[in-house]
Amino acid sequence: NFIMKKLFNIFLGCASLLMVAYSCEAEQPYYEGDSYVHFQVDTQEILATAGTPYADAKIDYGTTHAVNGDHQVKLVLDQANSTAVEGVDFQILNNNTSTLVSGSANGQFTIRVLTPQMTQSPKFAVFKVQSSTLPSAVFSNKLTVRMSLTCPISNFIGTGLFTNTTAYWMAPAGATYQVQNVSSGSTNQFIIKEYMDDGSDLKVNYDPTTYQVSIPLQPTGYAPAAGQMAYASDPSTGPASTFNPCTRVLTLKVYWHVRNTAGTILGAYNGGQPATEVFTGN
Repeated sequence: NFIMKKLFNIFLGCASLLMVAYSCEAEQPYYEGDSYVHFQVDTQEILATAGTPYADAKIDYGTTHAVNGDHQVKLVLDQANSTAVEGVDFQILNNNTSTLVSGSANGQFTIRVLTPQMTQSPKFAVFKVQSSTLPSAVFSNKLTVRMSLTCPISNFIGTGLFTNTTAYWMAPAGATYQVQNVSSGSTNQFIIKEYMDDGSDLKVNYDPTTYQVSIPLQPTGYAPAAGQMAYASDPSTGPASTFNPCTRVLTLKVYWHVRNTAGTILGAYNGGQPATEVFTGN
């Protein structure tokens, strides 16, 4: 037993040494003495809202220690690895320069993203932070900024009038409908007024972040036979419905089908495949 205890204690001691070694290896580099400059994050997103001339955003940087004396720090674009162009897509205010005052360890730059140059497909800008009087840290020394266009729901609604440019249920295409935006609690809906056969509304739910759309089960008002009703709903498989708040296009993939009074599905339209209904803002 004594020998076993000795072996166990030796094992514990070795394990502890290994844990200490791993812990030290996993920690961020510790800088003693000089103040090293670095970004506070590695990636950042800037959204420019349609209808505004530009969007300003702060870029944070810091140093490993508070600095002695004032220092000039520059935000430098790595154009070779960027798709955004300085002076065309964005500007760095204050001549690309920030002053880090004595006693500080944090500073900021301001980027101005020019909205007319933005699209919903993002552009990327890769930056380095540099100073002639401060060395650069080996960590967080590169920042990738994603910049793109976003549009509010009010832009999507616009005049509220939408043309059914691709039509299946209410073919032929070309009819104009009023679309309303209604939010209640966590539910956001687009309501296509008087779209159904009986003059009722077609209601669809939407996610303002992902731009995904879902179609709750709802009757059309059309009864193909006694005891039957045609319905609209999401398809169980296939492409999802979406909307684009900037181009003002609502694309629905609708499963049009027939149920009896018990709710049993008796058949489906369009060969059982989801039909495409597109509504384009006027």
